[in-house]
Amino acid sequence: MLSRLKNWLLLKYLRSPSHPGKYRVVRWLGQHLFPEPGICANIGYGLTFRLHPRDLIERILLSGEGYEPYTLAFLKENLGPGDCAVLAGVNFGAHIAVAAVAVGPTGRVIGIEPQPAALLRAHDNLVLNGLADRVRLVAAALGADEAFVHMPWSSSENPGAVSIFDEGQGLFVPVVPMSRLLIAASETSPKLLLLDVQGYEKFVLQGISASSVPPIAVVEFDPEFLEKAAVTADNLCDTMKELGYELSDVFGQPLPDRVTDFPERNVIGVKVGVPVRWASRNGRTVQ
Repeated sequence: MLSRLKNWLLLKYLRSPSHPGKYRVVRWLGQHLFPEPGICANIGYGLTFRLHPRDLIERILLSGEGYEPYTLAFLKENLGPGDCAVLAGVNFGAHIAVAAVAVGPTGRVIGIEPQPAALLRAHDNLVLNGLADRVRLVAAALGADEAFVHMPWSSSENPGAVSIFDEGQGLFVPVVPMSRLLIAASETSPKLLLLDVQGYEKFVLQGISASSVPPIAVVEFDPEFLEKAAVTADNLCDTMKELGYELSDVFGQPLPDRVTDFPERNVIGVKVGVPVRWASRNGRTVQ
């Protein structure tokens, strides 16, 4: 009972109005009063996640703000019962959980993540919401060819913000083409692919066979990680177009001249003739 009261008070404070010094207070609370796994909080879509303020994105959610709300809405509206989706870069599990809710008990979500800490965090949150049986978690990275590559350990402040192109102590992770992964997982070509792989997006797309190109792709364009990968935004756009995608932002609008200046840094690729429900700034979707 006391534990539940303490957790309620912690969440109440995190979601209170901001004030000078609040960030330092939240850091202190995270170090001294938060339970190690975090506290349960509603993140929308009927999902309750265990969150801890040591993680940047989890801290945003604990404060009551949304993280990539338009992209999450896009996933929810464009996946339906029985669909299959592949999401590479699962972090603490928000996107795969929303996808798992959307595909229902007859669907399948494949979550691919090379960082062990992120996989465990995502699995715990899936179990908490009764969604683990809809998701296959894969401890690997997607790429153009099969290989083993070195990857640094992730930071506790953001387990998803580490790249194969970074340096430092770490581990070796397997890299597999998506077409090979789908064969191993006994899955048909997914309806939707989401890539949040810290600059490795172009190489993942190069590993997709012509027969297994998903009708919809959501691809992150992060300038910092694209620079590390020596890939320009135009290069990545060209790679998507070569797979037959027409490109837009999450609202269905044409991409701006500076391809990294758009909502949530996600480019949407849609195959010709595929119906899509676009996110809307007013919270509604548009067909």
